[in-house]
Amino acid sequence: MIDSIRTQQKSYFNRSYKVYRPNRVMIWTDTFANNRQSDIFSTTLSENNARLAELNSQDIRIIIGNPPYSVGDESRDSDNPNDDYPELFNRIETSYTAKSLKRGGKRASRDSYKLALRWASDRLGKNGIIGFVTNASWLDSASDDGMRKCMAEEFNSIYVYHLKGNQRTSGERSRQEGGKVFGEGSRAPVAIVFLVKNPESSEHGKIYFHAVDDYLTREEKLITLKKDKSIVCCSMKQIFPDENNDWFNFREKSFKKYIRLGQEKTEKGLFKDYSGGVVTNKDSWVYNSSIQSLSFNVKKMINFFNLEVKRYASENVKLSDKELQSWVRKDLSSISWGGNAWKSPLKQGRTQIFNQELIRTSLYRPFFKQHYYSSKVFTHSLYSQPKIFPMRETENLVICSSGVGSKGFTCLMTNSITDLNMLEAGAQCFPRWLPGEQIEKKSALDFDDIDEMPSGITKEALPHFQAAYPGKAMTEDDLFYYIYGILHSEDYRTRYANNLMKELPRIPRVATYEQFMAFAEAGRKLADLHVNFENVPPYAGVKIEYTKEGVPSYRVTEMKWAKIKGKTGNAAKDKSTLIYNDWITVKNVPLEAQEYVVNRKSALDWVVERACVSIDKASEIVNDFNDYAAEQGNERYPLELFLKVITVSLETIKIVKNLPSLEIHPLDRD
Repeated sequence: MIDSIRTQQKSYFNRSYKVYRPNRVMIWTDTFANNRQSDIFSTTLSENNARLAELNSQDIRIIIGNPPYSVGDESRDSDNPNDDYPELFNRIETSYTAKSLKRGGKRASRDSYKLALRWASDRLGKNGIIGFVTNASWLDSASDDGMRKCMAEEFNSIYVYHLKGNQRTSGERSRQEGGKVFGEGSRAPVAIVFLVKNPESSEHGKIYFHAVDDYLTREEKLITLKKDKSIVCCSMKQIFPDENNDWFNFREKSFKKYIRLGQEKTEKGLFKDYSGGVVTNKDSWVYNSSIQSLSFNVKKMINFFNLEVKRYASENVKLSDKELQSWVRKDLSSISWGGNAWKSPLKQGRTQIFNQELIRTSLYRPFFKQHYYSSKVFTHSLYSQPKIFPMRETENLVICSSGVGSKGFTCLMTNSITDLNMLEAGAQCFPRWLPGEQIEKKSALDFDDIDEMPSGITKEALPHFQAAYPGKAMTEDDLFYYIYGILHSEDYRTRYANNLMKELPRIPRVATYEQFMAFAEAGRKLADLHVNFENVPPYAGVKIEYTKEGVPSYRVTEMKWAKIKGKTGNAAKDKSTLIYNDWITVKNVPLEAQEYVVNRKSALDWVVERACVSIDKASEIVNDFNDYAAEQGNERYPLELFLKVITVSLETIKIVKNLPSLEIHPLDRD
């Protein structure tokens, strides 16, 4: 057989090697672009255009594919612009986005596999079948409710064979998801989806679902897939969407009775304004453990930026933002062109000057602070952070909650600017005060006179709770800490887990005033622990062993948990023992501390992961956490941070376990 093929190939090439003979089946095109133009290609590819024109006139009944999964730039420091498909983007906006109850997630709605589903749904016409192996995130994502609604409206029947494999989860959930279907190159869940249009069918919007078992390896999933053979042969259950266009993990309906955490135009809430954490799209350049290193990096980037400003002016060009992204010089050792905020200043000829006052302290990740250069030009978006922290001297308290789409709700209070990725799905920040709204700005804010500080809490919030406990004393501070206490309640998080994955928190009124004050007092204690984590006493119950003789070094390159022989992965980590560096090993770390989880990892794991020396590959910028320690005047800072976070973890667990049961007031039950 092989010899026969080789003979045919040899005969073909001997006959036609001097003449180009185009493939008369394959069509060269950009599927998502407007390919109705007859001159997409010219000259030798004219036959390709003819085949494309013929294809566009055909009544297509079957579309099969495995579209790529890409929501855009994978790296926040990427300089690679996304493709632009205005017609298809408009179709997404007028269908998936327009049908969404959330009306958000514009960037996520442009993931290439969603573009493929939208394109295929339109191309199919009134009759036919789509068969895709695709990212399965849209099946239960909060931001894809409109997409699910459109699917149910546009197709007679939908068949989903779910292979799981979501490795953007952690812990037990990650193990349940099992192996990555496409190996190491994939972290997303995967499903085989059939969408059927049949105008003669009496069925409409029927959804059938089957999932492989939990904990299966990649190989076991493929064996199961081979065994099941077809959607006809495996048992499928019918799915009935609810009023929120959810297909799975249905929300607790009583949640809607509670007051929103953030105020919206159409509904009152507890906070006047809230903000996402900052998004830089050039983290390695504008974040650093060292003020000196950060200043050097930013000055270097500004110098290069100013050269490009002058070059743009001298060439007298007028470019669109997309053209500008390609026009600028990609010297990754001198600048990152991530984000969009720099584009208008460059085109307008506005050179930049380094400003030391723009260096702030930021909570970059849980219990991990960094210096941050808060320039609007070199930050993709500050959201409303300038209202919350308008000056470097500003003091404020902010409750940060995980964003819509998080796989497990979490929250953390801070007194500094917050990075968007500090919490999963984008940290949402609810401030106690809104100093940026002050009518008369002073050279320095006077926090001794609270009357001059605009509250971040709405005028409706306190009366809403006072109505449940008439005649009882209650302040806005009580309410602020009550909210933080409720958000830590295990009863609350368990009962409303599905709601908290798909919408921002709502806060119930508890049954009695005594319970209200108990949550408020717990919230105060938790706030003090979490905001002032650097000042708590280090945990004294560990045993510190010095593995070398002489004066020990406290310099840390990479902390590591000890290993358990015979095990692999996370199970191989002995979290009772920390290898701090070559000199120091910390033993008897209480395993109970691992129970305090923030943003899908224990607080201790965040310290172990982040307190290190890292080097950005593209820019070769070094971020050395020992520099932060030196600036604090304490070379032991990384070790002490680890020990202090043990204390924070254990105390947090103790407070949370002693919270009252969540009993709802009759006013929120009616």
